[in-house]
Amino acid sequence: MAGTVSDIEIVDAQIHFGPGGISEIIAAMDALGIAAVLADEFWGLDTWGPGYMLTNGAYRVTSPTAELAGWLHPDRFAYVLRIDRNDPEFASLIRMVKTAPHARAMRILPGLTATELDAFADGAYDPMFAIAQQERLPCFVYIPGRADLIPRYLEKFPDLTFVVDHCGMPIEAGIGFLDADRPEGRDNHPGPDVSYFTQVLKLAEWPNVILKWSHAQGMFGTPEYPFAPLWPQLRRAVEAFGAYRIMWASDHGGNQTGESWAELLFCLRDCPDFTVEEKSWLLGKTLRTVLGWHAAMEQE
Repeated sequence: MAGTVSDIEIVDAQIHFGPGGISEIIAAMDALGIAAVLADEFWGLDTWGPGYMLTNGAYRVTSPTAELAGWLHPDRFAYVLRIDRNDPEFASLIRMVKTAPHARAMRILPGLTATELDAFADGAYDPMFAIAQQERLPCFVYIPGRADLIPRYLEKFPDLTFVVDHCGMPIEAGIGFLDADRPEGRDNHPGPDVSYFTQVLKLAEWPNVILKWSHAQGMFGTPEYPFAPLWPQLRRAVEAFGAYRIMWASDHGGNQTGESWAELLFCLRDCPDFTVEEKSWLLGKTLRTVLGWHAAMEQE
């Protein structure tokens, strides 16, 4: 149990970076007191890469910078791999992630397009989840504002850990690169629906679901540091899930609403509304536990 806030080991559950930039990320982590990060390597919206298109139209993501960072600094970096359900080798990719020394989980993004959202609703992700459950590989799921579609999978795959990305909430206002659930005739999404969080909290009923607390500033429409209106919402989540089933992430490198990495961390680290023990779980211990990614001192 951490005694004071300064004793908490901070592990960020999602950043984006690359190509390169490892030394710059290390310097920023050291300045902020972040022990380790989980990376989803992402070079931009033009290609959603790094990666390459397959002949059947599936996109196979690669993670060269994150892989290198893991080899150079295994105590500081691990990564998730985004896997396309249409990739004919998805089973092999899942097994590769399970055995790769610096990969810790897979990630799927059915919330990106209306086509994939419909496929998710129709059970098209069953084959992927069956392999992931067999391999005991946690799966991060980005499906904003559609918490109602997740219980089917939670029940069918009770031994698979699902991490619901970005508070499970409808996406921030003004986002124009997603077409799933966009109101007809609009070029972007209308923005926060705070009342929807009640639907997300219902997921706590299933013990195999974890909530990722990220993009909360945008999802709840709370733009001003230190984001005081967020904390009653996070308290609701802690009461529903328990702090041991919630993980904080900055999404540094992919944050759409402009907060600095420091603001995204310190707003929670310094918030008086949560105990040191709760912050210890939220800011790193949950991620370590869910991924089986132990600190260097625990591995010795």
